[in-house]
Amino acid sequence: MVASVLVLLAATLAVLLGVSQAGTAVLGVLGWLVALAAHLPVLGSAGRLHAARRRDTILSASSGITDEVVRLALVLIAVSGFPSALWAGFGWALAQLVYISATELTRFSWPIGRQAAEQLKAQGGFISTHPAHRTVRGIASISFHLGATLLLAAGPWWVLATASAHALVNVGFARWARKRLVPVELFGAAVSAVLLLAGLLASGSD
Repeated sequence: MVASVLVLLAATLAVLLGVSQAGTAVLGVLGWLVALAAHLPVLGSAGRLHAARRRDTILSASSGITDEVVRLALVLIAVSGFPSALWAGFGWALAQLVYISATELTRFSWPIGRQAAEQLKAQGGFISTHPAHRTVRGIASISFHLGATLLLAAGPWWVLATASAHALVNVGFARWARKRLVPVELFGAAVSAVLLLAGLLASGSD
Protein backbone atom coordinates (compact mmCIF):
# COMPACT_ATOMS: atom_id res chain seq x y z
CA MET A 1 0.00 0.00 0.00
CA VAL A 2 2.72 2.46 1.00
CA ALA A 3 4.78 1.57 -2.08
CA SER A 4 1.78 2.23 -4.32
CA VAL A 5 1.14 5.59 -2.69
CA LEU A 6 4.79 6.57 -3.08
CA VAL A 7 4.80 5.62 -6.77
CA LEU A 8 1.66 7.70 -7.31
CA LEU A 9 3.26 10.53 -5.35
CA ALA A 10 6.38 10.40 -7.52
CA ALA A 11 4.28 10.64 -10.68
CA THR A 12 2.33 13.58 -9.23
CA LEU A 13 5.53 15.38 -8.27
CA ALA A 14 6.93 14.88 -11.76
CA VAL A 15 3.87 16.54 -13.26
CA LEU A 16 3.71 19.42 -10.78
CA LEU A 17 7.41 20.15 -10.29
CA GLY A 18 9.11 18.94 -13.42
CA VAL A 19 11.33 15.92 -13.78
CA SER A 20 14.47 17.51 -12.28
CA GLN A 21 12.92 18.79 -9.04
CA ALA A 22 10.65 15.76 -8.73
CA GLY A 23 13.69 13.51 -9.12
CA THR A 24 15.36 15.20 -6.14
CA ALA A 25 12.20 14.85 -4.07
CA VAL A 26 12.00 11.16 -4.98
CA LEU A 27 15.62 10.75 -3.86
CA GLY A 28 14.51 12.16 -0.51
CA VAL A 29 11.77 9.53 -0.40
CA LEU A 30 14.30 6.81 -1.18
CA GLY A 31 16.62 8.18 1.51
CA TRP A 32 13.85 7.83 4.08
CA LEU A 33 13.18 4.24 2.95
CA VAL A 34 16.89 3.40 3.31
CA ALA A 35 16.89 4.93 6.79
CA LEU A 36 13.83 2.87 7.74
CA ALA A 37 15.55 -0.32 6.59
CA ALA A 38 18.69 0.68 8.49
CA HIS A 39 16.68 0.72 11.73
CA LEU A 40 15.96 -3.01 11.55
CA PRO A 41 19.24 -4.39 13.00
CA VAL A 42 18.94 -2.23 16.12
CA LEU A 43 15.22 -2.97 16.30
CA GLY A 44 15.97 -6.68 16.31
CA SER A 45 18.69 -6.41 18.96
CA ALA A 46 16.93 -4.00 21.30
CA GLY A 47 13.67 -5.89 20.94
CA ARG A 48 15.15 -8.62 23.13
CA LEU A 49 15.43 -6.27 26.09
CA HIS A 50 12.77 -6.78 28.75
CA ALA A 51 13.03 -3.29 30.26
CA ALA A 52 10.56 -1.31 28.16
CA ARG A 53 11.84 2.18 29.01
CA ARG A 54 15.43 1.24 28.29
CA ARG A 55 14.41 -0.46 25.04
CA ASP A 56 12.38 2.55 23.90
CA THR A 57 15.22 4.94 24.72
CA ILE A 58 17.76 2.89 22.78
CA LEU A 59 15.48 2.49 19.76
CA SER A 60 14.47 6.14 19.73
CA ALA A 61 17.98 7.55 20.05
CA SER A 62 19.50 5.11 17.56
CA SER A 63 16.79 5.71 14.97
CA GLY A 64 17.35 9.47 15.12
CA ILE A 65 21.11 9.06 14.70
CA THR A 66 20.67 6.51 11.91
CA ASP A 67 18.29 8.82 10.05
CA GLU A 68 20.80 11.66 10.11
CA VAL A 69 23.71 9.49 8.96
CA VAL A 70 21.61 8.30 6.01
CA ARG A 71 20.48 11.87 5.33
CA LEU A 72 24.11 13.00 5.31
CA ALA A 73 24.96 10.28 2.78
CA LEU A 74 22.02 11.39 0.64
CA VAL A 75 23.16 15.02 0.74
CA LEU A 76 26.78 14.17 -0.08
CA ILE A 77 25.78 11.95 -3.00
CA ALA A 78 22.73 13.58 -4.54
CA VAL A 79 22.22 17.15 -3.28
CA SER A 80 23.76 20.24 -4.81
CA GLY A 81 22.58 23.70 -3.82
CA PHE A 82 19.68 25.18 -1.90
CA PRO A 83 16.77 24.12 -4.19
CA SER A 84 18.04 20.56 -4.36
CA ALA A 85 18.37 20.33 -0.57
CA LEU A 86 14.92 21.81 -0.13
CA TRP A 87 13.25 19.26 -2.39
CA ALA A 88 15.22 16.35 -0.94
CA GLY A 89 14.09 17.35 2.56
CA PHE A 90 10.53 17.73 1.32
CA GLY A 91 10.58 14.24 -0.19
CA TRP A 92 11.97 12.78 3.03
CA ALA A 93 9.26 14.45 5.14
CA LEU A 94 6.53 13.44 2.71
CA ALA A 95 7.57 9.78 2.80
CA GLN A 96 7.43 9.78 6.59
CA LEU A 97 4.00 11.41 6.65
CA VAL A 98 2.65 8.92 4.11
CA TYR A 99 4.00 6.05 6.20
CA ILE A 100 2.45 7.39 9.40
CA SER A 101 -0.89 7.93 7.66
CA ALA A 102 -0.81 4.40 6.22
CA THR A 103 -0.11 2.81 9.61
CA GLU A 104 -2.91 4.83 11.17
CA LEU A 105 -5.39 3.63 8.53
CA THR A 106 -4.45 -0.05 8.82
CA ARG A 107 -3.43 -0.66 12.40
CA PHE A 108 -6.87 -1.82 13.58
CA SER A 109 -7.81 -4.11 10.67
CA TRP A 110 -4.55 -5.47 9.28
CA PRO A 111 -2.03 -7.36 11.48
CA ILE A 112 0.95 -6.08 9.49
CA GLY A 113 -0.38 -2.56 9.99
CA ARG A 114 -0.55 -3.07 13.74
CA GLN A 115 3.02 -4.32 13.77
CA ALA A 116 4.15 -1.32 11.74
CA ALA A 117 2.38 0.99 14.17
CA GLU A 118 4.15 -0.62 17.13
CA GLN A 119 7.48 -0.37 15.31
CA LEU A 120 6.87 3.30 14.59
CA LYS A 121 6.04 3.92 18.24
CA ALA A 122 9.19 2.09 19.33
CA GLN A 123 11.27 4.25 16.99
CA GLY A 124 10.09 7.44 18.58
CA GLY A 125 6.86 8.08 16.75
CA PHE A 126 3.49 8.72 18.35
CA ILE A 127 0.15 7.89 16.76
CA SER A 128 -2.39 10.42 17.96
CA THR A 129 -6.13 10.21 17.48
CA HIS A 130 -6.68 13.98 17.58
CA PRO A 131 -6.47 15.94 14.28
CA ALA A 132 -4.75 18.87 16.00
CA HIS A 133 -1.90 16.62 17.12
CA ARG A 134 -1.47 15.19 13.64
CA THR A 135 -1.47 18.69 12.15
CA VAL A 136 1.14 19.99 14.58
CA ARG A 137 3.30 16.91 14.08
CA GLY A 138 2.97 17.14 10.31
CA ILE A 139 4.10 20.77 10.21
CA ALA A 140 6.86 20.09 12.73
CA SER A 141 8.01 17.03 10.76
CA ILE A 142 8.25 18.96 7.50
CA SER A 143 10.09 21.81 9.24
CA PHE A 144 12.51 19.40 10.90
CA HIS A 145 13.40 17.49 7.75
CA LEU A 146 13.73 20.62 5.63
CA GLY A 147 15.94 22.26 8.25
CA ALA A 148 18.12 19.19 8.79
CA THR A 149 18.64 18.68 5.06
CA LEU A 150 19.49 22.35 4.51
CA LEU A 151 21.98 22.27 7.39
CA LEU A 152 23.74 19.18 6.08
CA ALA A 153 23.88 20.71 2.61
CA ALA A 154 25.55 23.76 4.15
CA GLY A 155 28.17 21.62 5.88
CA PRO A 156 28.47 17.91 6.78
CA TRP A 157 29.68 18.78 10.29
CA TRP A 158 26.10 19.87 11.07
CA VAL A 159 25.27 16.16 11.37
CA LEU A 160 26.32 16.39 15.03
CA ALA A 161 23.57 18.94 15.65
CA THR A 162 20.90 17.25 13.53
CA ALA A 163 21.58 13.79 14.98
CA SER A 164 21.47 15.13 18.55
CA ALA A 165 18.23 17.02 17.89
CA HIS A 166 16.62 14.04 16.15
CA ALA A 167 17.56 11.62 18.93
CA LEU A 168 16.36 14.03 21.61
CA VAL A 169 12.97 14.59 19.96
CA ASN A 170 12.51 10.86 19.35
CA VAL A 171 13.31 9.99 22.96
CA GLY A 172 10.90 12.67 24.15
CA PHE A 173 8.04 11.20 22.13
CA ALA A 174 8.87 7.61 23.02
CA ARG A 175 9.11 8.13 26.77
CA TRP A 176 6.77 10.99 27.62
CA ALA A 177 4.22 11.54 24.85
CA ARG A 178 1.59 9.22 26.35
CA LYS A 179 1.36 11.21 29.59
CA ARG A 180 2.64 14.64 28.57
CA LEU A 181 1.64 14.98 24.95
CA VAL A 182 1.23 18.76 24.76
CA PRO A 183 4.67 19.68 26.25
CA VAL A 184 6.33 17.04 24.07
CA GLU A 185 4.53 18.31 20.96
CA LEU A 186 5.59 21.87 21.76
CA PHE A 187 9.17 20.79 22.38
CA GLY A 188 9.30 18.93 19.07
CA ALA A 189 7.78 21.90 17.24
CA ALA A 190 10.29 24.28 18.84
CA VAL A 191 13.26 22.09 17.90
CA SER A 192 11.92 21.79 14.35
CA ALA A 193 11.48 25.56 14.05
CA VAL A 194 15.02 26.19 15.28
CA LEU A 195 16.44 23.64 12.83
CA LEU A 196 14.51 25.16 9.93
CA LEU A 197 15.64 28.69 10.82
CA ALA A 198 19.23 27.52 11.24
CA GLY A 199 19.08 25.71 7.90
CA LEU A 200 17.75 28.78 6.10
CA LEU A 201 20.37 31.01 7.69
CA ALA A 202 23.19 28.57 6.93
CA SER A 203 22.05 28.25 3.32
CA GLY A 204 21.80 32.01 2.95
CA SER A 205 25.33 32.53 4.25
CA ASP A 206 26.88 30.20 1.65
